[in-house]
Amino acid sequence: MNFLGINAIFHDPAAALVVDGEVVAAAEEERFSRRKHGKRPVPFSAWELPEQAMRWCLDEAGLTPADLDAVGYSFDPSIAAEIPDDPYDPVRVDYARRAPGFLAEALPGLDRGKVRFVEHHVAHAASAGLAAPSRTSSVLVVDGRGEAHSHLAGRYRDGQLEVLHRQALPESLGLLYESLTDHLGFLRSSDEFKVMALASYGEPRFLPELRELVRATGDGGFRAQAPDWTRFAPRRVDDGTWGGDHADLAASVQAVVEEVLVDLATWLHGRTGDRVLTMAGGTALNCVANSRIWRETPFEEVWVQPASGDSGTALGAALHLAQEAGELGAPQPTAALGRSWSGDELARWLTTAQVPFTTPEDLAGEVADVLADNGVVAWFDGRSEFGPGPWAAGP
Repeated sequence: MNFLGINAIFHDPAAALVVDGEVVAAAEEERFSRRKHGKRPVPFSAWELPEQAMRWCLDEAGLTPADLDAVGYSFDPSIAAEIPDDPYDPVRVDYARRAPGFLAEALPGLDRGKVRFVEHHVAHAASAGLAAPSRTSSVLVVDGRGEAHSHLAGRYRDGQLEVLHRQALPESLGLLYESLTDHLGFLRSSDEFKVMALASYGEPRFLPELRELVRATGDGGFRAQAPDWTRFAPRRVDDGTWGGDHADLAASVQAVVEEVLVDLATWLHGRTGDRVLTMAGGTALNCVANSRIWRETPFEEVWVQPASGDSGTALGAALHLAQEAGELGAPQPTAALGRSWSGDELARWLTTAQVPFTTPEDLAGEVADVLADNGVVAWFDGRSEFGPGPWAAGP
């Protein structure tokens, strides 16, 4: 059976294909459009589908839209909560409701009745728990938001998800971090990695006050709503400089988020006693926090979905449908799930672009000589990676 997964609702649109239980292709739309993150992370961009990524996944497997048994869309508008402080959110939800029709238009031959909505955090969870090498694991999902929640804690056993806790909106560690990203002059839902980097330049001197606002509640949940950041530092203009109060604020928020995540993972282990923790959701891209979870919680192994952000929900939606159909196969084999080019194809493109090139007889030797001379080498080989960071199997 053939299952296509789609992420389009918030940001980082992507597509993934699972055939007979095996992950055969997955790619973000940005790899084709060259538009960073695929689209702007705003409600009125929810209609934009990963059209090129979808078509490539099908072409890679030699399939047509009519060959698909089901398409998983990683958001369920029927359970979406109303977000009072976002007047455009109803637009996003309305686009999601219309997604079956949009997909049928984008993929001629697709029966719109085959499109199924998969809860956002269930798709995140599946991208971790169903893709990891271990078939039994605790799963922790933390991000900005799904339909009505910002967090899911649970356990996978033999492909079945048991949900142990959900955190209702508006409490959200991801939205807290996004809000700080915006206050520090960066693009929210896109540049949070810059805040994590900025934190390394500061001292967490605001941590005691932030602990009163952002904390675990001891029952698997937490309290986390963005405060008035000007209490700590004025709004920053991204002028290429950093440091001072802004770096200290970044360090303080990073520290308090790490503490809450460690508490959430520790609580989850207390409920499951599992050896392995799997993680997904945009917050799981915070590698500094992941390292603390690995060091400070009772879990022996931590496996993080390489495409932990929303792009990974495309893979999770497809895996979830495959599992429901009784077709869950081998774990995700690699992060290299995107398109590739042969040497001849690369040569044709370089020739067309009139870029001079050579093909050394001893490539490894020539690269070694450049490195030995303190040179820089960019090496392209194999398939494109799915996700923004390196293949992650724990710190």
